[in-house]
Amino acid sequence: MGTYDDKSRDYDRRAGQALVAFYNLAKAGGGHSGEAVEPAYRDLLNAAESTFRAGVEAGDLEGAKAGWNELVDVVAHIAHSNARVGTVLLATAVNHLEESPEEVISKVMVEVEKNS
Repeated sequence: MGTYDDKSRDYDRRAGQALVAFYNLAKAGGGHSGEAVEPAYRDLLNAAESTFRAGVEAGDLEGAKAGWNELVDVVAHIAHSNARVGTVLLATAVNHLEESPEEVISKVMVEVEKNS
């Protein structure tokens, strides 16, 4: 997939796609969140699962371990990318609303609670 920076940019792009899809789902009245965010990551998860499954089915411990490590890598990158994208969104809101980050997050959490 390229260098670590290339991989990070790819995950940041995917995190943005997932956020927009989740927003559109909520705006349309809701639904299962997995259906909204899953397409952004499906190809990566399928590849890792395939590597893991092939290793398990062949009794290849190293192959299974490689697939497991791919899955862990995907999950870690998703978490980091969501945090990076979320931080930029927070900074943008703080700058536009001229409120503290704590005030913005407090308002966001009220909306999250209402829509959970």
